[in-house]
Amino acid sequence: MGADSVAGFGAVVAVFLGVFTVPTAQTFLTLVQGWVLCLGRPTVRRLVSVVDGKVKSLSAYARFFRCARWEMQEVWRLLVVEVLVPWFAPTGRLIFATDDTTCDKFGKRVAFAAIFRDAVHSSGGRVVFHRAHCWVVLSLQVRLPLWNKVISFPVNTRLYRKEADCDAAHPFRTRQQLALEMICEVATWLPDRQIELVGDGAYPCEELVVGLPREVSLTSRMRSDAALYELPKRPRRPRPGRPRQKGRRLPTPERMARRAKDWKRVKVLMYGEERERLIWTRRVLWWKVSGAVPVLLVVSRDPGGKEDDDFFVTTDIQADPAHVVETFAMRWGIEEVFWEGKQLIGFRKVQGWRPRSVERQAPFALFVLSLVKAWYVHSVALRTRPEELPPTSAMLTALRYAYWQQRINRLSLPGREKCEILKAVHNALAAAA
Repeated sequence: MGADSVAGFGAVVAVFLGVFTVPTAQTFLTLVQGWVLCLGRPTVRRLVSVVDGKVKSLSAYARFFRCARWEMQEVWRLLVVEVLVPWFAPTGRLIFATDDTTCDKFGKRVAFAAIFRDAVHSSGGRVVFHRAHCWVVLSLQVRLPLWNKVISFPVNTRLYRKEADCDAAHPFRTRQQLALEMICEVATWLPDRQIELVGDGAYPCEELVVGLPREVSLTSRMRSDAALYELPKRPRRPRPGRPRQKGRRLPTPERMARRAKDWKRVKVLMYGEERERLIWTRRVLWWKVSGAVPVLLVVSRDPGGKEDDDFFVTTDIQADPAHVVETFAMRWGIEEVFWEGKQLIGFRKVQGWRPRSVERQAPFALFVLSLVKAWYVHSVALRTRPEELPPTSAMLTALRYAYWQQRINRLSLPGREKCEILKAVHNALAAAA
């Protein structure tokens, strides 16, 4: 690795230059490289300080986020259409995961910061609140058969604003509505593809399910005490009045699972390994969530009885039940994205406080994360085929090392001295990641 790796990563970054004007494109290249190389808090000053050959003033780089004329949505579109889908999912159904997370923010002048529940420090008997930004994130989930692993690429974001921060230009949107906006946007980018959206139990709601495009289905977890109904039966003879929209009330999913007899034993891929599960399904109406739209209830049971039953739901009533279980397991990749973004790439440490900067800097961090993962998997891992796919921290270290190796090589140091310096640089970068 070295000059070839840097050139390969540069070729990926070059895909996005058309979004910017010529001067802004140079700023973009510098900031992407700086974001990769920066080992601490990604302030604009630190991002620029680690880049070799910078030619602009510091204020020019700060204006890139604050007021430059470019749109983050166009950057996300190119990432999906020109890079991720052609490289990793050229055919078949696309699976996207959605979830929300908070990032600590301090200071009264930070735009859109508000009080949210801290999911990390809260527990069943104790709720902790903190001042933060809340981001709803959409990620593309890709299964890599060579390593039997799912890798997640962030591909879209929305900042959740509380009602006090909304206005006529930005009306209030719930997290579910923001997720719907993002998946509808992605569907317009990929008009000929079938899409499956997977989210946790907080996301199934009427406004999301009813608003999904025809080519998009939703897979999620269902409450064990959900109010379900039979599908309405067609009367043998026409009757006056409006036809029935739902059948009789059914027991809760938990009670139906206890009474179920016709379980099917299947093997599913979950969390990187093959597991046996007992599957039971039924088509139902989840009236509160999907209205008159039928959904498929899928109950997954551990044959050994060590784990509690899982209750899943999908709007694709023709779906293979084993696929539903596997798809929901793939959702875990977005949780890894949140950890990687916060711990490795500075997603929660960005310093912008003006509205425009807030809306751009944190998503830019996740964008760089997707670039690094896409570059490594496509240009390094699929070429060298290691026994195991390394963690994202190792991918980031490899790219940083390639940049520093190229820079040190230009110094034309004696061979032995250069090797010692490169070894020290590699160890320092690995420890930082």
